[in-house]
Amino acid sequence: MPGYKQFFKGFQSPASNTVKGKHYGITLQWGPNTLLWNTAKVKPAPTSVSALYSPKFRGKITVPNNPIQIADAALYLSKTKPSLGIKDPYELTKTQFDAAIALLKQQRPLVKKYWGLASDEVSLFKNGDVVIGASWPYTTGLLKAAKVPVKEIIPKEGATGWLDTWMLSAKAKHPNCAYAWYRYISSPKVQALQAVTYGETPASKAACPLMNKLAAGSCAQYHANEPESYYASIKFWKTPLAACGNGQKNCMDYSQWVKAWNEVIS
Repeated sequence: MPGYKQFFKGFQSPASNTVKGKHYGITLQWGPNTLLWNTAKVKPAPTSVSALYSPKFRGKITVPNNPIQIADAALYLSKTKPSLGIKDPYELTKTQFDAAIALLKQQRPLVKKYWGLASDEVSLFKNGDVVIGASWPYTTGLLKAAKVPVKEIIPKEGATGWLDTWMLSAKAKHPNCAYAWYRYISSPKVQALQAVTYGETPASKAACPLMNKLAAGSCAQYHANEPESYYASIKFWKTPLAACGNGQKNCMDYSQWVKAWNEVIS
């Protein structure tokens, strides 16, 4: 796959699809989970994700309806309560996990709505039902196109993010066809086309100028021109496992995350 060589280094062998040097897929698109706010109604501009836990915005906050939000709370606590010893927001001991859940339960009465689709969040901001929330660059772009005064940042505590990975079944009947598809989808031209069409950020650094030809300013809008350090600062999603690394023991697995999240939002 010639296009693979043009990927940012951080996306050539990410932890989400590479184990002990062995690749189980190829990352093609990604995105950060950002802090979004209405610039006309939220002043001064927030720099910290603490705004999403602030009573100041009671009833005007929206966050995704997703158990992975526990990781966002854990990332925040890793910076604000270092005594908890959180090294990885997806690898949490019972004590660390309980602290994140406690924070989310404090946030619960402040939240106007937990959104499931980007269109839900767009409607909330357009209608003035919310003024601040956790979001995606795709949503920000839709709101700006609708002339809603919004801005997004990666908060000072950092951010979580997601990676889309193409994977090939070990029992695929036509693997050569799959590799032909990989070569196509990883090329800069197709990376750029998928980015502006679907609202994601390409893994290829060569896609940026092609994105701008397709949609002016889209490269910067989707953070496709950031330095390697930007991507390295994002904690990309991975499945929480009972047996985890980083010296942690007795970690909480994803089924426990789902159960706890449902209790938070009920």
